[in-house]
This record gives sequence, structure tokens and C-alpha cells, in this order.
Amino acid sequence: RDSLFYHVLVGDIAGQRGRLGAAAQAFGRAAQESGDLGLTRRSALLSLYARRYPQAERLARLWLSAEPRSVDAREALADAELGLGHTRAAEQGFRGALALVDREEGSGALAFGFERIGTLLLRQHPAPAVLASLRALVRHYPTDPVGLYVLANLARRYDHVREASRAVDRALRLKPHWEDAAVLKARILWAGSPRASLRFARTFLAANPDATRLRLDYARRLVSLQYWSRALAEFRLIAKAAPNDPQVLYAAGLLALRVHKLDLAQRDLKASLRLAPNDARARLYLGEIAEREHRFARARSDYERVGPPYRFTAAVRLALMPAKTGQPETALHDLARVRARSDSEQATLALARNRVLRDLHRYARAVAVLSEALRDVRHKGPLLYARALDEERLGHIAQSERDLKVLLVRYPRDPIILNALGYTYINARQHERRGVLLVRQALTMDPDNPDIIDSLGWAYYRSGHPRKAVVYLRHALSLSQDPTIAAHLGAALWAEGRQAAARRLWQTALTRAPGSGLLKTELARHPEP
Repeated sequence: RDSLFYHVLVGDIAGQRGRLGAAAQAFGRAAQESGDLGLTRRSALLSLYARRYPQAERLARLWLSAEPRSVDAREALADAELGLGHTRAAEQGFRGALALVDREEGSGALAFGFERIGTLLLRQHPAPAVLASLRALVRHYPTDPVGLYVLANLARRYDHVREASRAVDRALRLKPHWEDAAVLKARILWAGSPRASLRFARTFLAANPDATRLRLDYARRLVSLQYWSRALAEFRLIAKAAPNDPQVLYAAGLLALRVHKLDLAQRDLKASLRLAPNDARARLYLGEIAEREHRFARARSDYERVGPPYRFTAAVRLALMPAKTGQPETALHDLARVRARSDSEQATLALARNRVLRDLHRYARAVAVLSEALRDVRHKGPLLYARALDEERLGHIAQSERDLKVLLVRYPRDPIILNALGYTYINARQHERRGVLLVRQALTMDPDNPDIIDSLGWAYYRSGHPRKAVVYLRHALSLSQDPTIAAHLGAALWAEGRQAAARRLWQTALTRAPGSGLLKTELARHPEP
């Protein structure tokens, strides 16, 4: 008795300290000494987790002799046999466990048996043994879709893509509307052909509109490819199916904001915030929407209530707000009081100072602020992008092109960078055909982005087609009241002979953005007769 107590105590202490091998050894001795079934069961499973396969085999045999109709005991013994390299014995053991499940509990339980065996196999055995064992089981139950699904899942985990694809296709032929198998097939396809994965998901969802898990996977993949409008449509359907999920509503709101549908974004973010009142992200973006709509008191109220970890971002936006109302010097003063505590915060603060200096037309100083920050921070992408835009404004086209090409090497499918480089070429009248191609490429990726639409309109204006330019620029302005877009549209209207309309547009836009030097320049260049 003292020895038994000692072994159990040692096993407990070793287990608490994470020493599974020592715990398995101590409990194994206690089980063999006592013959207690509960202790034998626990020790066998612990020995498997600790990969002490010889001991696990002995204990599993003791367990099975005491409980010959136990599925768990059969699976534990087969697991131990596989660990010892006894592949054929392991296959027979797993097959016996499945047969017992089928006989005792019916075909409905067979699926659970396959899933449990798949989990056991995945835990710690090498790929060849795992796949060989599952293939043998699937051959014995060729019309069971779950077995094929488990085989496909494990084959995918071990990078046997062709086998995974064949197995999941067979599973779907047996069970055509099975969402889990459809999710797995879409993921298998994604590794080789994202387009084929999206096409399959779209077809399956058309036939199975309630397949919410697949729709969520599909929507996330659309986001990863920056197909913002299509992703928003999917998230709207998901939000309709899950109206009380704040994360889904937040994602839908953020995508709506991304494609400049501010009313929809505000509605979804407010709904998300009602369900999760402490969500600082939703509060931050509601503040951004209010700021875009020039509801500055509302924006200030939202920003002041933003908690961690977004408090710094809110503080920067609060400091920038005076610049939106024609007080850029006040904004610079307020930004000087904000303290950065990390690399990313330092970059954010540099970008904010840069923005205000641009509004003051201090472009050389704005570039210098970014160049100084680039020496100190690790994540340089946003700083390089902002510097490229400033260099373009200063007429330093070669430097701007250099920074944007560095970014394109890192992010070759980013529509914002493609558009920036295209606009740089168009505005400088260098490589204009190449510039238009880049802008069109960006527009196919992000068709609702007003900045990209503006670039294409500006290209038409610069090439002497003001009528086409007006169509694109008017559409861009309907999506965003950006003063640059307003300046471009006014220029196109003027070139079309509609001088009074151009001046009215510039004057109206200047009331919304009183600090815009570009609008002031256009009005000065085109005085009233």
C-alpha cells in the first residue's frame, strides 16, 4: 500500500510539473501493482501521450482484457502498436474498433469513430504510418464519406495534395451538400490555385446558401486578395445569418468603410458596439466616419472614449483634427505633445506630422520628417509610400519611382501602390501608357476606390479627353469629398468649357477643406472674369 501510494504521489507531482514521461512511468507501476481498472486506463493514455509505447501497449492490453467491449481500449492498443512500428497490427486494431462502433452503436457513430481515430493518428505518428493506416480503414469502408474526409484532411496536413483532393472529391460525391468537406476542398484548392478555390466556393454557396462556415472562409480569402466589394457582399450575408455576432458586424462595417459606403459602415459598427460596448476598434472607426463627414464634435467624442490598445491612434487623430478645420499650426503643436512608446507608434507620429506639413506646403520638411523616421523604425512600408507621394509633389520623380518600386517588390498586388506609381507617371507625363496600365490594373482589384478612379480620370484629362475625365472624376467625387479629386474635376470641367461650374465646385470644396492649397491654387489660376 505504501508503495502504491508513493507511485501515485510521484505521478501526480511529475504531471503537475509537465514531466509526462516520469508521470507515465510512476502511474504505470501503480497500475500494474494495483490492478485497478481506472488507474490502468489513465496510465495507458498518459503513456501514449508521453510516447512510452512499450508501457502503453502493456497497459492497453490489461485494460482491454478487463473491458473487451471497450472501443477506447482497442483504439489505445492500436495507437501503441503504431508507435512501436507494428503497422499491420495497428490497422487491425483500428478496424476492430470501428467494427465494434458500427455493430454496437450503428452507422451514425461510425463517423465519430473515424474522426477520433484521425485525431489519434495526427497527434504524434509519422506521415507514412498514418496515411497507410487510414488508407486501409477507408478501403474497408469505401462508402463512408467521413473516412474519406479524415483521409483528405490528414493527407493535406502532410502535403499529399493529390491524395487529399481525390479523397475529398469522393467524400463530396457521396455527400454532395456536406459543408465541412466543401470547406476542406476550398482550402486544398487554395494552395494550388486561389482562382479555382474561389470558383468552387462560389458554386457551392449558390447551391447551399446556408453554408456559413464556407462563406466566412470565402469572404476572408476575398479580403486577402483585396476584392473589397465582393468580400463586403459576403460579410453582409453572414451578418444577416448571424445578426448578434459583433465580430461579423465589425468586419462588415470595416469593409463598408474600405469601399467608402459610410452610412452602411456606421450602421454595422454601431450594431457591433451595442453587442460589444468595450470594443475600442469599433469606436475608433466610428470616430473616423464622423470626421470624414465633418461632424467634428461627434468625432472628438468618439475618439476621447477609445480605450487601449487603440488609445494612441485616437490621440493622434484628435491632435490632427485642428488641421481639418484650417488650423494646421495648432495640429503641429498638439502632435508634439503626443508620446510614441513603440516602433509602430513612432512611424504613425511621423506620418501625422508629415501630413500637416504637406498641408502647410512645407514639402521639403515633410520629406525630411519621413527620412528621419525611416532611419529609426523597422516597418518602413507606410513611410516609404508617404515619402514617394511627397517626392512626386516636389517633382523628384526618380526618387518617388524608386520608393514605389521598392514597395512593389514587397507588395506586388497592392492596388494602392500600383495606383500611386501609375499616377506618378501620368502626372509627370513620363511613361504615360505604362501609368495608365498600372492604374487600370489597380482598378480591377479595387473598383470602388475613389483615388484610383481619380487617377484614371486625371489620365484622360492629361491626354486631352476632358469629357471622359469628367465622368470618372465625378464618380470619384461622389465616393469621396477629397479636395484633390475636387481640384481635378474642376480642371476637367474648365477644359470642357464649363468655367462657372468649375469655379463653383472649387469654392464649395474649399469650404469643406479650407486648408487645401491645391484648391486655393486652382482658384488663383482661374480668376473670375
